[in-house]
Amino acid sequence: MAIHPQERLSDEDLILLVQEGQKQAFDQLVFRYKDRLFNFILKMVRDPDLAEEIAQDTFVRAYIHADKYRTIARFSTWLYTIGLNLVRNHMRRKKRSPIGRIPMVGRADGEKVEMELPDKGHQPDRDVRNTEMKTRVAEIVTKIPEHYREPFLLREYGDLSYEEISAATGLKIGTVRSRINRARSHFRENWVASFGTDADTLV
Repeated sequence: MAIHPQERLSDEDLILLVQEGQKQAFDQLVFRYKDRLFNFILKMVRDPDLAEEIAQDTFVRAYIHADKYRTIARFSTWLYTIGLNLVRNHMRRKKRSPIGRIPMVGRADGEKVEMELPDKGHQPDRDVRNTEMKTRVAEIVTKIPEHYREPFLLREYGDLSYEEISAATGLKIGTVRSRINRARSHFRENWVASFGTDADTLV
């Protein structure tokens, strides 16, 4: 199957095409980031329906405000910053912790961005094992103090660099490194306390 030219473009080139009015370029960005963004938000809000709502809102806002993007930052940093701010706004409105129930974790007309998660096929044994592990990880992540958890999730699940996390959160790079290291320590300690095995292969 032939590769569409847009599939070869960088994220930054695609968002510049969006600024020129090429909506298909934004569809490609959604395809690239919908799973990662959903998983990151899910681990913050602990509610799959709310996570999907915020992820959709993030894409809608990114599309509507595409003209505000500047190439001094990577597209991923800009997108996660929008998502992170929406999560923070939600938490402030609800005045409650992002820790809620532990879900089954997975990783614009008025233009809306469609977010259809890919069907990876039904594999019962593997699905059960993956679900058990993801639920365990989710349980431990919720025990990490919130001010450490935010940069930790941007690093481990958003796949952002320390510099990008600094830009997204407004923290100094040294603070980002320190908080991520502390979050990893919290994760390992709680993992061992809960499950009695080393967590080094997970974070």
